[in-house]
Amino acid sequence: MTRAFIAVALPEELRVALGEVQARMKRAHLGVKVSWVKIENVHLTLQFLGYVPDDKIPGISAALGQVCAGHEAFPVPVGGAGAFPNANRPRVLWVGCHDADARLKLLARAVQTAMQECGFDPEHREFAAHLTLGRVKFPEPDAALTKLLDSLRDCACGTLRVDALHLFESQLNPQGSIYTKLSSHTLKGD
Repeated sequence: MTRAFIAVALPEELRVALGEVQARMKRAHLGVKVSWVKIENVHLTLQFLGYVPDDKIPGISAALGQVCAGHEAFPVPVGGAGAFPNANRPRVLWVGCHDADARLKLLARAVQTAMQECGFDPEHREFAAHLTLGRVKFPEPDAALTKLLDSLRDCACGTLRVDALHLFESQLNPQGSIYTKLSSHTLKGD
């Protein structure tokens, strides 16, 4: 069994910018405990698959290839920090991906439809394009966090060129997850 997810990988210059935002978050004197994501592990998840039988991996990869053949590469501006579900009960600290023309949402929907055909349950939450920088251990209102997020609401981190989808393996480790690409698929026009 392989623990797997489908995502868009980030270019190095975007990781650097996200690292600066995360460093600013870390320097703030927050009243909540945050588990920070390693910047090299930040990615744009389109669907988490969970534990997958190894013999299903080739079919998943083939389905991703078909999805990519039907979508052209496109840019997505990245910036603005926030929290899910909200700043009063923060569980996830993130930087947003601004999907003004809904191309990213359509791509995520196509991935989820293809994965349903491969036997995976659809996502129950609506797709919200974001890059997770940290997870709050015990969510509670924190004035310092609210102030920090307000100060980062308009931060600009750069542009993510959505030009390929990757099937990743996620190995859980006490020092943080280890991600390995199992397959990569290029969108049209790139």
